[in-house]
Amino acid sequence: MAVQFEARLYTSLCTYRLRPVRTLQRAAVLCRNVSNRSYSRGVQVMGPGDCWRFRSASLSSFKGLRKYSFSPQPALPSTVAFELSRIMTPEDTNVAGNVHGGTILNLIERAGFIVSTRHCNRQVGNTEEALTSALVRLEHMDFYKPMFVGEVARLQAAVTYTSSRSIEVTVDVWADNIVTGERRLTNTAHLWYVAIPASILEQEAYQELRTHIRPVPQLKGLSKKQMEEGVKRYKRQKSSRLKQSVNAEAYGQYQDFAQTLRDVEPHTVLASQITLTNLVLPSDCNVYDHLTGGSLMKMMDNAATVCTEKHCLGRVVTACIDEINFNIPINSGQMVFVTARLVYISKKSMEVEVTTEAEGLSNTRYVTNTAYFAFVSLGEDLSARPVPPLVLKSEEKKSRFQEGNKRYETRKKIRMDTHTKT
Repeated sequence: MAVQFEARLYTSLCTYRLRPVRTLQRAAVLCRNVSNRSYSRGVQVMGPGDCWRFRSASLSSFKGLRKYSFSPQPALPSTVAFELSRIMTPEDTNVAGNVHGGTILNLIERAGFIVSTRHCNRQVGNTEEALTSALVRLEHMDFYKPMFVGEVARLQAAVTYTSSRSIEVTVDVWADNIVTGERRLTNTAHLWYVAIPASILEQEAYQELRTHIRPVPQLKGLSKKQMEEGVKRYKRQKSSRLKQSVNAEAYGQYQDFAQTLRDVEPHTVLASQITLTNLVLPSDCNVYDHLTGGSLMKMMDNAATVCTEKHCLGRVVTACIDEINFNIPINSGQMVFVTARLVYISKKSMEVEVTTEAEGLSNTRYVTNTAYFAFVSLGEDLSARPVPPLVLKSEEKKSRFQEGNKRYETRKKIRMDTHTKT
C-alpha cells in the first residue's frame, strides 16, 4: 500500500504546472513505471484541478514513505490492463443518490486516453514527434448496475485492436464495496481513438484534425480469433459512421434554423443572445437541497461571458455585478435556464442582462433572478480594448439601451467616488 500511495504522490508532484494534456500523459508514464505488477493498481490520475493541492509540498515533508527507486522498467504491453481507481464521494451523485452517469463516462474517457496515448507513442524510433490520442467514437454502452457513494470505481482499460490509423480501447468498470468486499461489473465501454501530434493542441486553430492523423503501432500478441473479432468490430463501426444519416425532414429544418442564425445581422442583440441549460445536482446544493447562491452566480457569469465573447469576438473579463436578489429557491433535480443578452455598450465595456428561470417535473417554468453584469473586452496584451457598437433594431431595445446608460453612469460615479476616498 505504501508503494501505491507513493506512486500517486509522485504523479501529483511531478505534473504540477504542466499543460492539461501533458499532465495526464506524465501521470500515465509515471504510474506505469513505478509498478512491477501487470497493471498499476490504486492510481488516480491527477488533472490540472488537483495540482494546487501540492504547491507547497515536497517529498521531504511527507514522513514515513518508503524510498522507491525510479530505475527504468520494461514497458508493459498495451494488451495488459491499466487500472485507474477513485472513491466515489457525495459530489459525484445525481438526484437519485447514486453516482452520476457523467462521472462514470468521464472516468472511462480518462482511462481510455491514458492507454491509447501510451500505445501510440510506442512506435520504434519515433523520437521526433510526441503523439496524443483523440477520442473519435464511443460505441453503445449500457449501465448494468448503479454505483453508490463510498464505493471505489475501478476501471481496467486495455487496447484490444488497432487498424492502420485507429485504436480500439475496451474499458471495464467495476464497483468495489470496501465494507463488504463485494465487487460487481457496472459498465463495459468500447472507445475508438486516433493519434495526432501533441503540438496541435497548443495551437489556436486545430479544426482540421483529419489532416494530422498519424499511423499507430500495430497491436501484437493477439490470437487469430481475437484479430478476426477485432476486424469485425472495426468494419462494423466504420460502416456505421459512413451510413449514419439524419432524417431528411429534420435536417432540412435544422438547415433552415442554422441559416436563420447566419442571417442575423452581426452585433445586434439577437446575434449574441445565449441561453445555457443546467441540471441542478446534489453537489450544487446546500444541506437543504437548494441550489447554492454561488453555484447559481457561476452559471449566470458563464452565460454572460459567452454572450459578450460572441459580440466582441475576443477575451472578456467580469468588471462588476449589480445587486442580485435571490427571490425563489431552486431545488435539486430542477433545470435552470440562464439567458444572457446585451443591453448597453460603452466604448470599452458591455452590460449584460442575465435572467434565470427554473423548471421542475411539472414543466412549469418561473423566473428566479434577474441581474446585470458588466464586462470589459481585453486585447492580446490583456488591456482594455474598444468594443463594437451595438446595433439596435427596435424602440424597445433603444429604450433599454438608455436605461443601461444610466446604470453605467451610476457605476462610473460610484467607482470615481471610491477612488477619491481611497
